[in-house]
Amino acid sequence: AKIPQFTFGTNVQITQKGSDFIFRSCPPGPPFENTLVDYLVQKGYTKYAIIGDNGAYGKGEAQYQIDALKRHNLEPLAYEQHGADDKDFSGQLTKIIAAKPEVLLLASSEVAAGLVAKQARQLGFEGILAGGQPMATPKFIETAGCDAANGVIFTAGYPGNDANEQTKKFAAAYKARWGEIAETHGANVYDLMQVFFIAAEKANPLTPENVAIEMHKVSGYQGLQGVMNITKEGESLAKTLLGEIKNCTQTYF
Repeated sequence: AKIPQFTFGTNVQITQKGSDFIFRSCPPGPPFENTLVDYLVQKGYTKYAIIGDNGAYGKGEAQYQIDALKRHNLEPLAYEQHGADDKDFSGQLTKIIAAKPEVLLLASSEVAAGLVAKQARQLGFEGILAGGQPMATPKFIETAGCDAANGVIFTAGYPGNDANEQTKKFAAAYKARWGEIAETHGANVYDLMQVFFIAAEKANPLTPENVAIEMHKVSGYQGLQGVMNITKEGESLAKTLLGEIKNCTQTYF
C-alpha cells in the first residue's frame, strides 16, 4: 500500500526488512541496554541476573542485555522468563536471589516490571534493580510502589518534562489537552509526527509514498527526545539517557 508506518517497537529487525515505509519513533533496543549495562559495569558491578517476559519484547530486550554483558566479558548468573500477564514471580525471583546477583536487569513491560520490582524487594533482594524504557514511566512507579521503585536505574529516550523549555511546553499542552502527565509514549509519537508534518509540507504531490520519501530526508530536527536524523532504514534516534527513580519520581543524570 506504500503508506508510512510508525512504530515504538524496539526490536532492531523491524527496520531491517527492506521497507521504505517503516519509521521508528524512538531508539532501538541496543542503545537502551548498552547504555544501562555500560554504566553499571563502570560502577563496578559484575554479577547480574535477568528477568523478562516470554514475548517478543521481553525476549528481545533480554537478548540485548545479554549482548551488552558480553561486551564486558560477563554473562548473567541467572535468566528467568515469565508470561506477559503473570502476576506472581516468586518462583523466578527465588531462583534469581539464590544466584546472588548484585544487579537484577528487568526486561518486562511497565506493569510486569513494576510487580517484579515490588516482589523482589518483598523477598529480600537488596541489590540494584535496573531496566530500559518501561522503567521510565509513571505506570512502573504506580505498580511497584515508591519504596520498591526508588533507586531503580533506567534508560530512556525522553529526558522528562522538566528537561528544557521545549519539553515543558509540550508537557503543559499535553496536560491541558488530555488531563494527564506527559511521558515517553506521548513524546515519541509527537516527535515523529513533527517529522511527518515537515515531510508532508514538502511532498509534491501530497501522497503517502512522497511523504515517506521526504521523511527519509529529514535531518537535524530537534525533537523532544533529541536531534532526529531519519536514516535509510527509518531509524530516527540512536542515543538514550540514564536516570534514577528518586522520591517516587524519575530523575535524569
